Amino acid sequence: MCSGKGFGILAMLFLVLGCSTVEEKSYSIENTNIFYVSPNGNDSNDGLSPETAWQTSAKVNSDDFLPGYTILFDGGHTYQSITFDANDGGDSNNRITISSYGEGVAVFEGMDFVNTSGFNVTDVDVVIPQVPEGEFPRNGVNLYSTLDEATKLQGFQFSNLNVSGGYGGIAIEGVNDTSGFSDVSILNCTIFDCMDSGIISKGYFNQNKAGYSHEHIYVQGCTVYNISGWDNQWSHSGNGIVLSDVQFSSISNCVVYDSGYNNTHCGGNCGIWYWDAKDVAIEYCEAYNIETQGCDAAGFDLDGGVVNGIMQYNYSHDNDGAGFQVGQFNGARPMSNITVRYNISDNDANGYSGSLFLFNKGRAEVSNVCFFNNTVIQDDKLAFKSISNWETGIAFVKNNILDGDIEVDTNIEFEGNSYENPNLVDYKLEPGSPLIDAGINLDYNIGDYDYFGNASLSGESQDIGAHEFSNTLSID
Repeated sequence: MCSGKGFGILAMLFLVLGCSTVEEKSYSIENTNIFYVSPNGNDSNDGLSPETAWQTSAKVNSDDFLPGYTILFDGGHTYQSITFDANDGGDSNNRITISSYGEGVAVFEGMDFVNTSGFNVTDVDVVIPQVPEGEFPRNGVNLYSTLDEATKLQGFQFSNLNVSGGYGGIAIEGVNDTSGFSDVSILNCTIFDCMDSGIISKGYFNQNKAGYSHEHIYVQGCTVYNISGWDNQWSHSGNGIVLSDVQFSSISNCVVYDSGYNNTHCGGNCGIWYWDAKDVAIEYCEAYNIETQGCDAAGFDLDGGVVNGIMQYNYSHDNDGAGFQVGQFNGARPMSNITVRYNISDNDANGYSGSLFLFNKGRAEVSNVCFFNNTVIQDDKLAFKSISNWETGIAFVKNNILDGDIEVDTNIEFEGNSYENPNLVDYKLEPGSPLIDAGINLDYNIGDYDYFGNASLSGESQDIGAHEFSNTLSID
C-alpha cells in the first residue's frame, strides 16, 4: 500500500529537485571575446564591436566558437536560423552566450544545437516562417544528439524566449540508446502558435531499456498556448509540455491553455505531462481549455512507465479530458510510486474520462498509485473514473472531495472521501464545514502544505480536500 516506505523515494526526489525554483544562473566568461551581428554589418568585418559587426547568420554558422564566447545580435531585426555543432562550445561551466543588443530583441527563424553542449540563450525571439500548404514547419529550437555510449551533453539554459510558428516550440531529442542531454533549464519562456507541441523531450524508446536519455531537465515559469495539434494518424499532437525518457526533472509554475483542438489521435494530447520518466514532479501549474477530436485532453498526466512521479498544487479547469490522469499503456515500462495530491479540478472531463482518471489499458505492471486530498468540483459528470479491473493494494483514493459521479472498477480502495457539494468559497472550507477534521490521518508522507500553503495537518485529523482549514489568525 501507500506506506511511508513507499514514499521515501519521493522525499529523495525533492531533495534532488529543490524547492521547485530554478534560479537563472550566470556563468563566468573566461574568454573575453564578444561578437556582434547586425544587418548593417559586413561578414568581412572582425565582428568584435557594433561598428565592425558581422552581417549574417551564415557567418555565425561557418565559424567555430570556443567556450565562454558571447554572440550578440542587433535587436529589432530578423535573422535566418543559426546552428551550433560539436565544433562549438563544449564546456557546461563556461558557456557560450547568445542574446540581443541595442533596441528590442533579435528574431531568429530557428535555432539548432547538434551534438554540442554549454550554451545560454536569453532575451531573443524565435519565429518560424510559414511553409506551403501540406508541408511541416521546423521546430523553433532543437537540441539534438546522434551520439551513443550513454553520452549526456550538458549545460543549456533558455530564458525569456518567445517561440512561435514551429512544428514544436523547444524540442530535446536523443536518438541512440541512453544518450541525450543533461542540465537543461527552460525558464520564463512563452511558446505559442505551434503545430505539435510546446516543449518536448524524447529519446530512443524501448520497453526493455535500462536508464534514460535525459537527466535534470527543468521547465519553470513558462506559458504555452495555442498548440493546435493536427490530423496525425501515428501519434498524439497538440501537447503543451510533454517530457519523456528523462530522470530527475520538474515542471513548475507553468501555464498551458487553448491547445489540442485539431488533434485526432487516440490516445491523445494533454496539457502538461510525463511519460517513460523517473523521479519527476509537476507542481504549481495551471492547465485549461485543453481540447481534442480524439481522446485524453487531460490538463495533467503521469503516463506509461513513470516511476516516482508526483502531481501537486496544480489547478486544472475546463478541459475536455481529466483534470489529473494516471495511465499505463500497453508496451510501457513498469509504473510505480505515483502521487496525485493537493490539486484542484473544476469543470473538467467535459468530453472524456473523469476529473480524476486512472487506467491500465495494456495490463502492464503498475503499483502504488495514490490520489489524496484533491478537490474536484463537477456538475453531472464524472468526478472519478477508472478503467480495468485492478488487483488489491495498487490504487488508493483518500481524503478527496469528489463532487460528481463515480465510475470505478474493482479493488480500488476508497476511504475518507466526500461525495457531496462541499459549499466551498474560492475552493476553501468555511468555518463549521463538516469536512474539517473529517478525513483520515494517512500513514505516509502527506507533504508539509496544502494547496494554499497551509500546514497539511491542523487539528486531530486531516481535512477532506485540497484545503486544510486553520483557525490560526495571522498577526500583522
